Amino acid sequence: MNDTLKIEYIPLDQLTSFEKNSKVHTKKQLEHIANSIRAFGFNDPLAIAGPNNTILEGNGRIEAARLLGMPVLPCVRLDHLSAEEQRAYVIAHNALCLETGFDDAMLFAELDALKDYDFGNYGLKCEKYTPTIERLEKKILPAMERVYYLVSVDINYHDKIAGMLAAMRNTEGVRVRANCD
Repeated sequence: MNDTLKIEYIPLDQLTSFEKNSKVHTKKQLEHIANSIRAFGFNDPLAIAGPNNTILEGNGRIEAARLLGMPVLPCVRLDHLSAEEQRAYVIAHNALCLETGFDDAMLFAELDALKDYDFGNYGLKCEKYTPTIERLEKKILPAMERVYYLVSVDINYHDKIAGMLAAMRNTEGVRVRANCD
């Protein structure tokens, strides 16, 4: 473990891409990374090593920085790793984030809290991450004979809501009770 990491600011033209990098970055993804940097800042330093400042981690971010015309980038040096460890780190770093998904209930709550935030510029399609009611039921609700939902609706959409309620009433096993407060 290296407990002496420090950020160095290195001119972009003094950084070298890792020629054996197996991570693929599409043009669209690079645009999304650039949009993220533009909106939130360059908050994740590149990992570099060697006299040529070879980029072990952050190749997508350096390409996005080029798109943005950034002249200098924050970097952390990983020269304490052997050449073999550096190569292994490149693969491990890129693969680790692919191992897991999200806590659906927490993600659902966060996306709901941020429902007016436009994630489109970062390539995120919230519908892809928003869990369905069925998935949530399976994960966070114990098995029950009957589940009740309280749904609040806007009366200004009466015709649409009436149609939805009618369809629900015609569904086997569904009982609809409506109240007005």
